[in-house]
Amino acid sequence: MDAPAIEIRSLTKTFGSVHAVNDLSFTAGPGRVTGFLGPNGAGKSTTLRALVGLVTATSGEALIGGRPYGALEHPAQVVGAHFEGAFHPGRSARDHLRVYASQAKVDTGRCDEVLAMVGLTEAAGRRVRGFSMGMRQRLGLATALLGDPQVLVLDESANGLDPAGVQWLRSFLKAFAARGGTVLLSSHLLSEVELTVDDVVIVAGGRLRRACAITDLREEASAQVRIASPDGDKLTAFLRDRFPAAQALSATAATVPGVTAAQVGAAAFADGLELHELAESADSLETVFLRLTSQEAAA
Repeated sequence: MDAPAIEIRSLTKTFGSVHAVNDLSFTAGPGRVTGFLGPNGAGKSTTLRALVGLVTATSGEALIGGRPYGALEHPAQVVGAHFEGAFHPGRSARDHLRVYASQAKVDTGRCDEVLAMVGLTEAAGRRVRGFSMGMRQRLGLATALLGDPQVLVLDESANGLDPAGVQWLRSFLKAFAARGGTVLLSSHLLSEVELTVDDVVIVAGGRLRRACAITDLREEASAQVRIASPDGDKLTAFLRDRFPAAQALSATAATVPGVTAAQVGAAAFADGLELHELAESADSLETVFLRLTSQEAAA
């Protein structure tokens, strides 16, 4: 599979006085699962809808393989998309897919193929209103796969999945990307997709906050050591001489970044510093994510 890349170039979308998306630029490349992350209201769905022609941008571009969605000759064969709530509750899973297959000019025999791919063969005749959240998410992915696309654009497709469902989705999307496909998966929770994505694009307030590999983001969740001593003066001198990057928490406590408890403990023992606390801690990825998407950061 030689999949095209997704390119968002200086995209802006306003609704009256509200900037849903504000000068946003990023790329999601082939062979990668890109997590499009941010809190609710960050502009994720608006961006994805602009990408597939459901929303007209105020300015900027949303491109697939260098072309807007409307310029693709056979769009269903290039990009498959799913958005939350895109079901008629009274239709069966198979009938839902048949409606979309007709619109996408796809043979209806493909419907049973994609139902099998997402593990819904036995539920094909059931009405969607009786589906669990996890089953709806699988049906959404089946909808996106109807045209055998090279690109998947999925809005909150991990939302509501149980651990087994998350593992299944992870395996499916990673296999799709391993074959050269391009995946853009939105979520408002980093923890939901942390083990699924290769790259992250983090937005808040309609603006880009960070675009990097997930491995780079993990490096920001750096370890630190918290120490406390009854001798504040000696602690201050110890940190000044040994660990100048330390941050004081009080006259008798501090945190030391980028080191282990063993390193700090050995240095304190060598210097004769009495410690009443020596503990390692680290920001979680979710903490880094929340810091990047906080109201202060967005402002």
